[in-house]
Amino acid sequence: EWDKILDRMIFLWRETDEETCSKKNPYEEEHRKAYEEFDAKYGMLGEGLLTDEEREESKKGRGTRVHFMSELPEYKEISEKYEAAERELATYRDKCKDEAMDLMKRYFWDLWD
Repeated sequence: EWDKILDRMIFLWRETDEETCSKKNPYEEEHRKAYEEFDAKYGMLGEGLLTDEEREESKKGRGTRVHFMSELPEYKEISEKYEAAERELATYRDKCKDEAMDLMKRYFWDLWD
């Protein structure tokens, strides 16, 4: 029984980490390709989409406007799907963290025996 508890804790801690989590964003590859295309067309942070007014504000030191691919119709759908999946993954990892912490609290003193 104790080994099962430890295995569960190990599993949960691994699931909290983006790199070791068993669940992945199913839109990762499609989003990456879309971002590479967006970057090639419009430059880093969409600098090619800056309006003349935005460029002037930047020159005056009032900050630089950043444009995201989700602003463009051809990338909107993949951006929304990717972001929704990321939110689901974050929720899952957060639940794993909470369960791991609950187990840690419950069995803390037993871990050192």
